[in-house]
Amino acid sequence: MARRPRADEERSMDSLMDALTNVVGILLLILIISSLGISAAVKKVVENLPEVSKEELEAMRVSRDRTLKNLQELEQTHTNTLKNLPTEEQATQLVAELEDFEKNNEELADKTSDIAEWQAKVDQELAAKTENDTKVQTADARNRELAAMLATIPEVEVAQAKEVLMPNPRVADKESRALYLVCKFGRLYFVGDPYEHAFKIRDVIEQNFTDLAYTGKAIGSYTYEVKGTRKNDAGAFLPKTEKYRLTRRDRDDLSAWDSLKPVWTNREGVAANEASVLQRLFGAQEEAELAVSKFRYDFKKIAAFFGEGKMGPKDFKYHIAPSGTERIKMGLEMKADGGWTAEQFLAANSEFEQHCKQAATNRRTLFYFHVAPDSFETYLQARAKSEQFRVPAGWSVWEGDKLEPRASPAIETVRYNLDRIPDAEYMKIANLVGPAMVEERNKEHAELAARVTAAVPATLTEAPARTEFVTKLTAERQDWGATRFQPYTLAIFQAALAAQKASGETEIIIEEHPPEIPHIRTFVAAGPPSAPAPPPNPNAPPPRPAAPPGAGTLILD
Repeated sequence: MARRPRADEERSMDSLMDALTNVVGILLLILIISSLGISAAVKKVVENLPEVSKEELEAMRVSRDRTLKNLQELEQTHTNTLKNLPTEEQATQLVAELEDFEKNNEELADKTSDIAEWQAKVDQELAAKTENDTKVQTADARNRELAAMLATIPEVEVAQAKEVLMPNPRVADKESRALYLVCKFGRLYFVGDPYEHAFKIRDVIEQNFTDLAYTGKAIGSYTYEVKGTRKNDAGAFLPKTEKYRLTRRDRDDLSAWDSLKPVWTNREGVAANEASVLQRLFGAQEEAELAVSKFRYDFKKIAAFFGEGKMGPKDFKYHIAPSGTERIKMGLEMKADGGWTAEQFLAANSEFEQHCKQAATNRRTLFYFHVAPDSFETYLQARAKSEQFRVPAGWSVWEGDKLEPRASPAIETVRYNLDRIPDAEYMKIANLVGPAMVEERNKEHAELAARVTAAVPATLTEAPARTEFVTKLTAERQDWGATRFQPYTLAIFQAALAAQKASGETEIIIEEHPPEIPHIRTFVAAGPPSAPAPPPNPNAPPPRPAAPPGAGTLILD
């Protein structure tokens, strides 16, 4: 490579030096100008500085010293902190421990995360507490007022507590005989066995048959059969029967009956051969087995006879009320001056004590108390007396005026004196209402078509509907006449004849149990249907089974 001439090198160096000189000169000029500007600025700042007093200067010096001292302490703290910094191994160990702590306190972290919600609940409870404090203060003030009022009230004497037996509920034996007692008016009434009262009422009614029998002329069943203990193949009890032999004298005495000739028809309304009442009862024979029946009573007459408790034993008033359609039941009202006071029934060898002794000898006898609210003390005293003889007992609160005691267990049969049936009175009824029933029976047969036509409702305007109504009602009335009307009529005469032969004591079935009165029926008028029976409803619920006879369950305690 050719070497550049020396002169050229020198010229280049000179140019470079000139350039550097220019640069340095410019920099010096800039420095001088800057210095002049800074000096001016400093001068301006100094000129604008406020004058400082000696005291202010001294305070600044003290502040400066304090600041320097704090700076030295911070430097020392920084130095100590650097010295106490953990090593790399210690730092690694602290990180591991922190991770373990976080894992073991996750539940705490979850709870602390809901701190806002918990704070809201705390605020709510504090508000509730404030409200309760206000209520407590109000109640406290009211309590102080009541305490002041109570202090002015005289102290009440506390009655001595009564000691009673703890209850031990259990069902009474089904074969147990319940003797009833009533605690009312602060007195004890011994009802005893309800059958005794029911039979007393029955006997009174039968003894006054002449005044209480139904003697009106109406269509219906005037009699009801007295059933014995014999049963038919279906298990139904059969009526008592008496053999009646028809003598020539009887025929003469009953000649009026022989002239009575009801129209006897079958269920389709077809008339049979003419036959008088006697011919229907005896046929061609002179002897027949006739069912023993009793005539019915007039409920209105019975109600008037017993009145509003005007009859009854010394402790009770008897009340009579209807039960169903043809039966009656009794109610016992306690006389205010009857029964025993506590002094009387707690006395040695009292009537109540005698009843307790008799009940104690029979394991199947129990006492059952009906307790009025005004006589609980009386009950406790009587119960304590019966407990001395270990008589099982039960009780219930009773707030009525008339008690209808039920018998438990129910008696199935009873000895009955057929001589009570008043023969002469039965014959009078037969001669009075029997001919009237025959006349009505004949009219029903002769006027059947006209009566059925008159029963057609005016709303049935279409011929087919009217024809159907007439056809159905005719068939039902013919059936009713043969199965009801004719037997009703014949039973009147049959009962009068059988009564003349029925006598002596016999065992008969009881079909009613207290509070109903056994062997007593009242007359209920009946009549043929006035419209065809409606068709059965397939959606109708089945009838409920009849309740078993007798009383409900007795609970002893």
